[in-house]
Amino acid sequence: MINFLFTFVSLFLVWTALSYPLTNQEIIFGSVLSFLIAMLVQIYNKEAKRFKVKSLYYLLKYFVVFLVELIKANLNMARIVVTPKLPISPKIYEVKTELKSNMAKALLANSITLTPGTISVDLDDDTIYIHVVEGANVNDVEGLKGPFEKILKEAFE
Repeated sequence: MINFLFTFVSLFLVWTALSYPLTNQEIIFGSVLSFLIAMLVQIYNKEAKRFKVKSLYYLLKYFVVFLVELIKANLNMARIVVTPKLPISPKIYEVKTELKSNMAKALLANSITLTPGTISVDLDDDTIYIHVVEGANVNDVEGLKGPFEKILKEAFE
């Protein structure tokens, strides 16, 4: 039941954010649509783990850390682009992840892709192949996962 409520509230909040300013008709439609989608998720996702408040805390922490890393990566890419010699040395690295949840692995791979200068090329079981623009400057291959993996591990396991 807690998973249903969390799904319903999350969907409804997204709906209200996308539909702002709201009318009564949009509120009713959004709540009905959120309810129906939450019901479908419950029906088709029987083996889902129970939602924990601790997970929400770690996901919010993850979001803040992701924004900080995103800003740092954008500034670094801006530096690369404005440098006259364009100091790039593209490489692909193989990085192992300790995450067990498929959702956590997908979030990690997408976070790596969304930060400028890196792209997750492939996700194969517990291995992520990452393309890096400044491959010659990578000293710690495990560091390519950034602080993301530790937080996602806490949130999903």
